Amino acid sequence: MKVFRIFPALFFLASSWGAPVLAAPDVACGYGTPEAWAKVDALFVGTWKIQHHAGFYVAGPMTMPFPASGDTDTMQIEMLPSGQLVGTHPEAQAPIPFLWADEPAWSFEKHAADDGAPAPMLTSSDVETLMGCGVEKLARLIGHTTVSMDGVVMEMTLRLMVVGVDQMYGIFHTSAVARGMPVKSWRTVTMTR
Repeated sequence: MKVFRIFPALFFLASSWGAPVLAAPDVACGYGTPEAWAKVDALFVGTWKIQHHAGFYVAGPMTMPFPASGDTDTMQIEMLPSGQLVGTHPEAQAPIPFLWADEPAWSFEKHAADDGAPAPMLTSSDVETLMGCGVEKLARLIGHTTVSMDGVVMEMTLRLMVVGVDQMYGIFHTSAVARGMPVKSWRTVTMTR
């Protein structure tokens, strides 16, 4: 299924009708429990293309646009003998362990607003409309790592929703303190194969 290829058409239809278009529940809507995920997680091992879309960063009291990256990076996802998925990314100084998101349903727009940033390009509410189910019904993974650059330690968190066997959508969030000022960023990412 090519969910991301149909997003622009669905948004056009939804805005022209004035009411949300609800998709029939997708098969990915059944991955949202640890038991269901354990049956399909091995399908996600392999090479993934990751695109960093536009977002925002907040430095102290200022919110500024964070432009999309023109490059497509590659992330390799492997499974450890323990069954945990880990990813290697060119910007990560160590493999990124992906943990099952045992959290309440995500609201990317609310979390971004809490940091003083506008909503991401595609919100979690949009994903719910397009997938035909709440985000809690989707497999949700969290990858967390830290990077040290020029003496500044940056916390990096990648929150992913599995929207198909060959597609994931999420938010890449960073936070650091540089020269005594808190700096955070929110950026939409898509991963495809």
